Amino acid sequence: MTDFKTLFQPGNIGKLSLKNRLIMPAMGTQLPDAQGKVTQRFLDYYRARAAGGVGLIIPQFAAVSSDATMPFNVPIYDDSWVSEWKKVVDAVHAFDARIGIQLMHIGMIYLYAGFVPEGLTVKVPSMMPWLRDDMPYHEVTEEDIERYIQDFGEAARRAKEAGADLVELHACHGCLVSTFMSPITNRRTDQYGGSIENRARFARRVVERMRQEVGPEFPISVRINADDDIEGGVSLDEVIQQAVILEDAGADAISVSGGLEYWSTLSIPCYPYPEGPMVPLAEKVKKAVKVPVIVAGKINAELAVRVLEEGKADFIAMGRPLLADPDLPNKVRQGRPDQVRRCIYCNNCLKDDPQAGPGACSVNPFLNREARYPLPAAERPKRVMVVGGGLAGMQTAMFLAERGHQVSLYERSERLGGQWNVASATPGKEGYATFVDYLKRRLDERGVTVTLGTEVNREKVLEVKPDVVVVATGASPVVLNVPGATGKNVVQGHDVLEGKVPVKGRAVVVGGRFIGMEVAIWLAEQGKEVSLVTRAGLGEDGIRLEKLTFKTLAGKLVDLRVPLYLHSKVLEITDNAVVVSLGDGVFSIPADTVILAVGMRPENRLAQELEGAAPEVYTVGDCVRPRDAAEVAYQASSLAAKI
Repeated sequence: MTDFKTLFQPGNIGKLSLKNRLIMPAMGTQLPDAQGKVTQRFLDYYRARAAGGVGLIIPQFAAVSSDATMPFNVPIYDDSWVSEWKKVVDAVHAFDARIGIQLMHIGMIYLYAGFVPEGLTVKVPSMMPWLRDDMPYHEVTEEDIERYIQDFGEAARRAKEAGADLVELHACHGCLVSTFMSPITNRRTDQYGGSIENRARFARRVVERMRQEVGPEFPISVRINADDDIEGGVSLDEVIQQAVILEDAGADAISVSGGLEYWSTLSIPCYPYPEGPMVPLAEKVKKAVKVPVIVAGKINAELAVRVLEEGKADFIAMGRPLLADPDLPNKVRQGRPDQVRRCIYCNNCLKDDPQAGPGACSVNPFLNREARYPLPAAERPKRVMVVGGGLAGMQTAMFLAERGHQVSLYERSERLGGQWNVASATPGKEGYATFVDYLKRRLDERGVTVTLGTEVNREKVLEVKPDVVVVATGASPVVLNVPGATGKNVVQGHDVLEGKVPVKGRAVVVGGRFIGMEVAIWLAEQGKEVSLVTRAGLGEDGIRLEKLTFKTLAGKLVDLRVPLYLHSKVLEITDNAVVVSLGDGVFSIPADTVILAVGMRPENRLAQELEGAAPEVYTVGDCVRPRDAAEVAYQASSLAAKI
């Protein structure tokens, strides 16, 4: 078992003493209002993480210039915003956590966000031929640079006045400072372009001005790209030299991230990535500087300990793990790591869920709605029968039991988890199983009676006589309505991933959603001959995929040279081929095994059968409509709250 003591040793950034080595890095929330004012939900969000035991919290970025703002972000470009930030500072300080404010000029992030607020422009170091032509641009002048340097300095002063313990310069992910530092976005020929020193000059002068404004003892960190994740981007040798330049300018810590593009797969690595992709780069930076190094990027508590003990970094920035479980630090420190609700790196938190709203989490339905947790105790405890042991049923049973209801959970198979077992069987998704394990423990702790291998029908419900029945019978794979779709050479993607059926010879995957893409990748990585056919574009048919995960999976398909037949309709499946139409043409793709991954259909027959069998009957999860895990979690908690 891992000894986590190293995580909870105090550490210093400059003169700032932190109680442990865990930092919550800046992440967007959309919780302030559209004008940037602090809301109660914004405060609740950070209070929960501060109460959970993290040492330092750096909230979402603060715009330093009025010509580079974003809706739903609290800026700091004039003194009127000090009082807003003081609310956030006080909320974090109330729980013995420290807080930094990240200062940023948005620069090219407008480009990646896909819009520019009215009256503003995308500020760039130099015009590049690859810039999209549907946005207004402004090539930054030396006069602009002088003004922005002043803006950063004054913003740092305001952060200190608001009571912050640290300021951080955002110099990665496509913001203005980062685009000056990278050779692919900086083609200038003046003193701010060309050599490494020139490209770092803007950042160096910003740090120097910030230091001038906050004084010699106030901590300054700088977050940089160690890898731009784009051809022609900054090299590691250049990064190391830039880190030294920034240290000499007055930085008290270097925070290592990656990805010049705001939506780079490296900036927020999802489940197909190996753990800790930035750690080797942070280690190289640490060897070159004397100040502490912070590293982020798919790091759980166990890896964090190894990184610290092996001297590869001094602090660990955990973002998504603290969204999944704000109490992670306290649970680990108290010797309860098995009770941590672990992040599965699905990146659902990056997309707007149609029901759960912005920033929905697959494992934590209370993300961005922290005031709803814990659910209130039931006024009148009831006997509740939950039918179905997938995610929806397990979570509903857990939340009902937490409220004080007497809950029994029935599952017709011999195993809890439902479709999540399929997900965790997918290479790269092994971490998904941790959520099923977590739910099993919670059900046991809350006294939920679990009965496996039992088919529930109307007679069973009438026999048990519950006050409430919750039907969570999930969904089953769709079978194509074409000739040959039930042939012996046709299998379901779920069964392939779980190892229930072999894949022989040439394979054709039908379906371009998550499972279809994952099956094709898995087979191609085994060296099998595989093609993919989908009636729409990749990821466009069915539940919307989160863009970074989609980008990662699509990139793998391309790298593995899997033939893709997009916007193609399957007409027939024969013993040795899939007949497809594309446009006006019809052709055959040779196939010994055809793998269907064309979606799910609700299994709602039991809900109809149970009408009137108990005083209250509800449905939850995929048996209502197939949906992603974040929406399932939200619906389960919402249903449990009203019973």
